[in-house]
Amino acid sequence: MLNRPEPEDDTYARAVPRTPLRRMLEDFLLALTLLTRIPVPHFDLQTKANHGSAFWAYPIVGALVGAIGAAVFAAATYLGLGASVAVVVAMAAMVLATGAFHEDGFADYCDGIGGGLTRAKKLTIMRDSRLGTYGAAGLLFWFALTALLYGELATATWQPQVGGMAAIFICLGALQRAFIGVPLMMLSRARDDGLTANTPPTSLHLVAIAFVIAIVPCWVAFGWNVMVAMFGAALAASLAMTGISAKYLGGRTGDALGATATVASIAALMALVSIAHAQAV
Repeated sequence: MLNRPEPEDDTYARAVPRTPLRRMLEDFLLALTLLTRIPVPHFDLQTKANHGSAFWAYPIVGALVGAIGAAVFAAATYLGLGASVAVVVAMAAMVLATGAFHEDGFADYCDGIGGGLTRAKKLTIMRDSRLGTYGAAGLLFWFALTALLYGELATATWQPQVGGMAAIFICLGALQRAFIGVPLMMLSRARDDGLTANTPPTSLHLVAIAFVIAIVPCWVAFGWNVMVAMFGAALAASLAMTGISAKYLGGRTGDALGATATVASIAALMALVSIAHAQAV
């Protein structure tokens, strides 16, 4: 049987060597270098992997970041630190691992949405590297609320069926990266340059794969009912953020994607804390 040549314009076609494992590895490494500051050995792309095709690996990278947080949290509690201190140290470790990638986007998003009177002005403000009042307030709100929510879970009598606090860190890390796919698929680009403009488009089936990768460990760790509650809360938050981006920015930007991931994680954490309190009654 003759092998048919793959079309040149197929973004997801593999080049030599024609191995799916090589393609998957390159997708993962591209996602890792984009979303984190974790050192990665130099590698040459030998397939047509790109940041669009790598989206399916975002939850895996998120789970890895969550695992770093879980390890630091476990080490801090082993050393005798209280739950609240251990949570803050774990959050700091995750921020260092990602280079505050999503937090930076969230701050810029807050500055743009809150400070600009027109769409063009909002987009201009979001490009300014300086931190404004809205961005600073948003970051303080995010750090304080996230630390309090993790602290509530760390001291709650209810714990996940599998993994305890480690499962919470890992599953939240995976889930929030998957929800980047909501504005990514629903919105067009807000500008013709920048990170999102230079990133090849992803596809619906890759976004679906990312959600499956994020959902399965949540299902195993928390059970079906808790997983649905977390997913529903994060979905509602990401849809709300998508609507705000559509109305005020006219589409998606890199900052909007990062802000969506940040807000989705807070919503999922709130759902978990509510469930923990309900289980304790």
